[in-house]
Amino acid sequence: MRKLTPEEIRAITFGAVRIEETAQGLCFYRCTQRQIAVWYGQVRVFGERAESATGIRLDFHTGAGALSLSVGQAGKYEVLVNGLLRAQYVLQAGEGFSLPLDDPLGHPLADKRVTVCFPNHQRAVLTSVALDSGTAPVPHGYDSKILFLGDSITQGTASDFDSLSYTWQVARHFNADMLNQGIGGTYFLEDAFDRLPFDPDTVIVAYGTNDFSRRKTTDELRTHASGFLARVAEAYAGRRIFVITPIWRGRRDGQAMGSFEDCRAVIAGAAESLGLRVIDGLTLVPPLPVFFADGYLHPNDCGMALYAGNLIRVLEELPG
Repeated sequence: MRKLTPEEIRAITFGAVRIEETAQGLCFYRCTQRQIAVWYGQVRVFGERAESATGIRLDFHTGAGALSLSVGQAGKYEVLVNGLLRAQYVLQAGEGFSLPLDDPLGHPLADKRVTVCFPNHQRAVLTSVALDSGTAPVPHGYDSKILFLGDSITQGTASDFDSLSYTWQVARHFNADMLNQGIGGTYFLEDAFDRLPFDPDTVIVAYGTNDFSRRKTTDELRTHASGFLARVAEAYAGRRIFVITPIWRGRRDGQAMGSFEDCRAVIAGAAESLGLRVIDGLTLVPPLPVFFADGYLHPNDCGMALYAGNLIRVLEELPG
C-alpha cells in the first residue's frame, strides 16, 4: 500500500472550506472559523455541530484494487464504489479499515470512482489514506456546485446511513460538488452567514422548523428570515436560489409565535419579496410518522429518499 501525501489527499477532498494539519492528522472543516465562533456564541453544541464533517468527502478515480484509511478521531465513514454504497465503518480514534475495491460479488474492477463519506456528526481527522497502486488518484469531475444551508434535517441528523441523507442524494443525482452547512438545532441568523471559498451554481436554504419553536412572534421570525435571506441574495446574485419552507412536523401546538402555518407563510413571503424561488416543504415528505425517525420531525432513511426524489423533481422542473 502507498500512503497518499497530504497534498494528494487535499486534491481529492470536496465539501471542505478548510483543511488543517494537526498533531492528530488532517482535520477537515465545512464552516469558516467565523461561522463556528458565531454558533459557539449561541449554544456550545451548535459550535460543535458546526465543526462536524457533514458532506465532506474524498472523491476520486483510481485503478487501485484496495483502499486503506485510518482516523485520529472517532466517527462513522461510508464508502461508495461507482456510486454504490459498499461499506459503513464506525471507527474509534486510532482505528481504520481496508476495503477491496471490487464489485459486490468480489470480482476485480478496472478504473472506478471511489467516494469516502466523512461523518455527519463528528469532526473528521485522517491519519492516513493508502492505495495499493503507485498511481496518484484522479479527483472526480463535477458538473455543478450546490450550497445547502439549513438545520438538522439538512445535516442528516436521523439518517442511519449518512450518504443516504437528502443532500447527498440530490448532489449525486446532479453530479454536483456539494457544500453542506446544515447544523442541527439552528435557525435563521444573519451573523452566521459568511462569504465562502466556494462558488455555487445553486443555493438551497432550509431553515424554519427551529424558528417555529424558538421565535416569540411572527414579526421576530420575519426580521431574521428576511435579514438572512437578503445576505444570501446579495452574495449569490444571478445564481439559482431556492428556499424550502419547513416540511411537515407532528408537534405543532403550544409555540409562542402561533401556528405552524403562519411560520411557513412568513418564510415564503420573505423569500418571495427578495425574488427567491420558494419550494413548499409539505410536498416533499409524506405527513406520516412512519417516515420520521422520531415520529414527528426528522426523516429517517426512507423519508430522506422521498425528500430527495421529490426535491430532485422540483429542481428539474423549476427554472432558475
